[in-house]
Amino acid sequence: MFMNRIEVLQKEREKVLVNLAENKGNRAKWLTALMDIDDEMEEMSEIKQKN
Repeated sequence: MFMNRIEVLQKEREKVLVNLAENKGNRAKWLTALMDIDDEMEEMSEIKQKN
């Protein structure tokens, strides 16, 4: 299940990057989403390293 979540986050991150590049009007929204995804991926990486 842990890898599935990482894969989902990676795909979502790709979508956010596309939206960030194409939808200039909502940059704050997409940047916030990108930061949230990156934070969750970082937390998951830290948990994995501890185990």
